[in-house]
Amino acid sequence: MKPVKPTVVSPVVPFFPLRQGWRALALSVAAFATGCGAGDAPMPSETSARAQALDALPASCLDIKTAWPDAPDGDYTLYVSGEASAPWTVYCHGMAGTPAEYLTLTRTQAGANSSQYLAGGASPGTTVRTAFTRLRINPATLKVNTADQTFATSTGSLRHSNSQVLVTSMSYGVAMSCNRTLSQGNIDLRGTPFAVPTGQLVPWGGSMAGTGAVSSEGEQVVSLSGGGSCGFVGLAGIVNPYNQGGGLLQLQYRQGDRPSSCQDIKTAHPEATDGAFTLFVNKDPARPWGAWCRDMAGTPAEYLTLSRTGDNVNYSQYTAGGGSPGTNVRTIFTRLRIDPLTLRVDTADQTYSWSSGSILHGNTSPVTSMPYAAAMTCSAVGLGNIDLRGTPFAVPVNQLGRGGYNFEPSSILFSNNNQVVDLRATGQCGWIAPMGSYNPVNQNGLSLLLTWSVPQ
Repeated sequence: MKPVKPTVVSPVVPFFPLRQGWRALALSVAAFATGCGAGDAPMPSETSARAQALDALPASCLDIKTAWPDAPDGDYTLYVSGEASAPWTVYCHGMAGTPAEYLTLTRTQAGANSSQYLAGGASPGTTVRTAFTRLRINPATLKVNTADQTFATSTGSLRHSNSQVLVTSMSYGVAMSCNRTLSQGNIDLRGTPFAVPTGQLVPWGGSMAGTGAVSSEGEQVVSLSGGGSCGFVGLAGIVNPYNQGGGLLQLQYRQGDRPSSCQDIKTAHPEATDGAFTLFVNKDPARPWGAWCRDMAGTPAEYLTLSRTGDNVNYSQYTAGGGSPGTNVRTIFTRLRIDPLTLRVDTADQTYSWSSGSILHGNTSPVTSMPYAAAMTCSAVGLGNIDLRGTPFAVPVNQLGRGGYNFEPSSILFSNNNQVVDLRATGQCGWIAPMGSYNPVNQNGLSLLLTWSVPQ
């Protein structure tokens, strides 16, 4: 008995607050979907195929082919990173040879999902338009090969910028002109679970007034206007976006019930208690992180648990001496209050920290604790450390600054892919803290922006 060809489905996956990640859920759903009932005795070949499918949900067309060698070209359901909560419909092409994944576009009316090079001026001929119905996509990275025109049609022909280069097609996501008239292009991913993060499509060329990309519909639609002499809007770094001159356009998965906040956990499961859960930045299955959800019985708050803890890691210190007598004030942190939407840390939050020492700042104001990401002194060297290793976050280099008096020798040393930052503050009194800080002592701390990074 041969296993049946998998079909396109859109399973409704139950939501669970996950303390161990989502892989177990994916496997349990796969087991539920393919498990045998009582009295069902499949043949060995079927058992083998089903066992293979149970290893993980399919993340690529090759996974489909491996489990079902006779599967033909067609539509199938894949799962981003093999996660049951992140299904999407793929068109598998070339299944008899080397499978390739294509995203089918549902918006194919005139002008939708099209690129255009407007003829005229320095580029004589007829306007070149390429309309796409499917996009070549890497299911692991979610990057679209904008040069692939396997499922596209083109019209028109022109000579590029008074040269002998004949243009007969355009890569995806481009609007171009050499006659100072704005050309139009369009990206429309509505009807799919994907969106285009902003900042990837930029103006290029000369005299580009009016050239740009405008996102709407939750970044699923991008309206392109490009022109000039010769000007266009397209992928950054691609200087000839015609014919097969393309690059990689990053998409982002925006569908599913993955929680992005502790409130999402509480809404789905009112009985959930304080503890560790898996959240996803912007609900993106490729960007999970471990959060500690606090006050689940009231107003939930998110904290980032620090893997590296101890007396000399993830601490802020005000070194005593000079105009600030007393004993060194050091605050050591084990969790950071973080906004899951903006990824900004509230450095003033000391819920999960402890402090030692006491100083009279300027010989007048008592200091008994320090905000996160700060170092200060009025005589010697103030010390501090940020260590985000073991988390998927890092610190952008432009987030920390120096302040106070005679602070010039102060240093901010980044290492380990900007996940580790060592602070050495000098001055009378001088400090290092998030940009814009003034006297970062006690609970006087500004927010610190984090960025997604490769976990260390």
